[in-house]
Amino acid sequence: MNNKVATMPSIKPLTPAPSGAASPLQARADAARPPGPLARGLIRLDDAVGTLEDWFLVAAHAAIAGLVFVGVLVRYFLKDPLTWDQEVIVALFTWLMFIGAAAAIRHRMHIRVDLVGGLFKRPSFRFVTWINVALGAAAVVALLWSATVNFTEVLGALTPMLEMSQGVLDGALPVGLALLLLHMARILVEHGAAAVFAGELESLQ
Repeated sequence: MNNKVATMPSIKPLTPAPSGAASPLQARADAARPPGPLARGLIRLDDAVGTLEDWFLVAAHAAIAGLVFVGVLVRYFLKDPLTWDQEVIVALFTWLMFIGAAAAIRHRMHIRVDLVGGLFKRPSFRFVTWINVALGAAAVVALLWSATVNFTEVLGALTPMLEMSQGVLDGALPVGLALLLLHMARILVEHGAAAVFAGELESLQ
């Protein structure tokens, strides 16, 4: 009679976590830590601005579609084309584009092609995400400064048909960039540096 000896499955020894890596419990505790008063104020401000952005984008889309429809109607059916609709459409579309760019980062809808991000997943390389945010913010600030200078220079110029200030169009760029910085700051304080430029389908793990 053969006696079968039951063998216990081998148990792998526990290995310490890599240096600088937070434990899962510590990570959950850090994530659950409530933000400070300044961070809460920033989040509330960003939420209010984001709501206004969304309503503006809806209204601008509707206004552009309505003006295009009316323009085609009066041009080809009433034989009395409008002379001012193109300037209004261009102004609305300009604001739509730059406000939409700011709203897109808030909704994580920008596309990011990250060629080296996968090489820096180790905790000891997390500083690279902060470098990424710093370089991105520096680029936005430089563009904001340039756009503001351009805005002040074109305030006296008038459009040909409606004779409105050219600043009505060029003001969209500095406003959009300022909103972009606001959304970046909110994402940074609420979700961390890795989430600032993350795409909608991108995993942050």
